[in-house]
Amino acid sequence: MNNEAVVEKDIINPKNYKLKISMVISILVILICGYMVYSFNNNYMYNGKIANNIFVEDVNISLMTKEEAIALVSQNYKTEALLLNYNGKTFDILPEDIDLKYNVEEVINSAYNYTKTDSYFENVKRLFQLEKTNQNFTLENSFDEAKLSKHLENVAEKINVPVKNAKLYISGGSFNVRPSTTGKEFDVATNKEAIYEAINSRKYGEISLKVNDINPKISTEMVKSVDTLLAQHSTTFSTNLAGRAENIRVSSNRISDVLLMPGEVYSYNNLTGIRTIANGYYNAPVIVNGDLEDAPGGGVCQTSTTLYNAVLYSGLKIEQVKNHSITSSYAPRGKDAMVNDSGSDLKFSNPYDHPIYVKSIVSGGTLTCQIYGNSADKPNVDIKIDPFPMGAKTYRIFKDASGNKIKTEYIATSVYKK
Repeated sequence: MNNEAVVEKDIINPKNYKLKISMVISILVILICGYMVYSFNNNYMYNGKIANNIFVEDVNISLMTKEEAIALVSQNYKTEALLLNYNGKTFDILPEDIDLKYNVEEVINSAYNYTKTDSYFENVKRLFQLEKTNQNFTLENSFDEAKLSKHLENVAEKINVPVKNAKLYISGGSFNVRPSTTGKEFDVATNKEAIYEAINSRKYGEISLKVNDINPKISTEMVKSVDTLLAQHSTTFSTNLAGRAENIRVSSNRISDVLLMPGEVYSYNNLTGIRTIANGYYNAPVIVNGDLEDAPGGGVCQTSTTLYNAVLYSGLKIEQVKNHSITSSYAPRGKDAMVNDSGSDLKFSNPYDHPIYVKSIVSGGTLTCQIYGNSADKPNVDIKIDPFPMGAKTYRIFKDASGNKIKTEYIATSVYKK
């Protein structure tokens, strides 16, 4: 009887009853919360889909799988051909030509992982924030710069036109002109910038290419302005001295058919080159320290002297001239021009606003040097030689059309051995 009373009393103990009820409720709460978290995760967090209110630029990819989002974004943002236009011609650059593409997969992965790769609580926080605001991802393009450069090189080859200077050929008093050509040069830097802008702005389609005009330094009009003979001078030589005669012929050919633009300087030595056997010259008598010796190039001073006299009478500016050490047989004192490889040169420049043309001709035993130019530049010139016991002073006198003296110009002082 007493034992039964104890058991009954224990069963109905209020404290034990409340504890058990509390434990049951706690377990139920844990189970319900766990289920809710499980359900939340499966339905909203780790459901294999992108979260709500996620955009790639203007495309809503909310609640899509990665594959669905990639397909949708790729459909809305496609790379297209670039059409390069110049002078009625079109040159296509296809996306595959330069590996042009958008980083769609990379961006979709970032969008997918926006609520999945950080800490759990950060992911939940982002998920709830997305209920109030959108999250936008931006596409970026990429292409192969080397392939683009190579493609543009091919386009440039089809567009570029080499610039050509006009040329003048005078033979037998006949003037023949080869016209100049304006060059065309594909502007690589500017055209690349236009392509970059089109790709970055996604405004595909036509791009007008920039091509620069390259003007010739010597135009057809400049060359055509040479229309008359300004001056000429001739000397004679013996054809019996074969080496010397050949040197005159070689040097005459090398200094001839030269167009000298306004302000340019003509160098006899630069045109003839050093006087050596290897350079096409022959042994012949040369004045060395007042004596005649055989050496390569003997005779070239007759060519320089003949040219010098033509230059004097044409009014060109004498930049450098030096006389021989003894009086020459083919020119009087004060009118010879000695040249050598050690520095003595005949140099003159063009003072006119038009080009001048130097012509040198050998015919039999006669050497003739001619200076052609514009008829408006043709001077009226006299050469005055003031002799003195050991040499002469050379002057050039300019006159007007009526023969009145305009000015007297000192040219050089020549000193010779006895």
